[in-house]
Amino acid sequence: MEVFKDALSGHTLDIFREHHELFKDKETHNDINNFGIDIRTLMNPGTKAFDEVKKICQKHFPNVQDNEIYANYQRQSKPTFLHVDEYGTNRKTKTWTIIIPMHTDDRIGVLIFKDFFNTNDEIQKTIMNFDYAKSTKKSNVSQDYPISHLPYNYKDVDDKFIDYLDLAGVFTYHLGNYVLFDTNQIHASTDFTVYPEYQQKDLVQIHIGPSANEGYNPYYKEKIKI
Repeated sequence: MEVFKDALSGHTLDIFREHHELFKDKETHNDINNFGIDIRTLMNPGTKAFDEVKKICQKHFPNVQDNEIYANYQRQSKPTFLHVDEYGTNRKTKTWTIIIPMHTDDRIGVLIFKDFFNTNDEIQKTIMNFDYAKSTKKSNVSQDYPISHLPYNYKDVDDKFIDYLDLAGVFTYHLGNYVLFDTNQIHASTDFTVYPEYQQKDLVQIHIGPSANEGYNPYYKEKIKI
């Protein structure tokens, strides 16, 4: 996980906003999250928004190709669960995620952990079989942010699963900043819906690298720490 501060200009962010306004009502350019959490307006090659996305990607990966970039303007109505980005499922080489906030607010952000998983099914199985009694907490991050949408010990609702994960950091929302991390690192958003002024929040999401969905790399199994 690495945070880049004051790395994006207002001009770039305006291009992202304009792209969303232009394409948000076009069915062919929008994906709806399976859980009804968000609507993703795609940023495809040939658009100004994609050109800006590619410039960002090339700062970190100079040789990245258009077909190794997936980007969208995401309008969320609900917080995201604990998950990995399955763009990186069964990968042969590393894949990466960039999150660009479209608001400034220290109260909302993304919790990113050092723990790696291949799929969200693996996460679910781990949560269902997790032995709280024999495990040791690694942080108290659950006390610092609203996270009522995240899993907890059914025997003690104050005992939160995320406190047993290895915290990489918390990326809070500031215009011009963005965060880069491995797609297979487990992460979740804080619950912005507890604040009445937020009926929704916006971000730009980028995935980088070949999404082959084959050749599972056992390295990521070895990185699991729970």
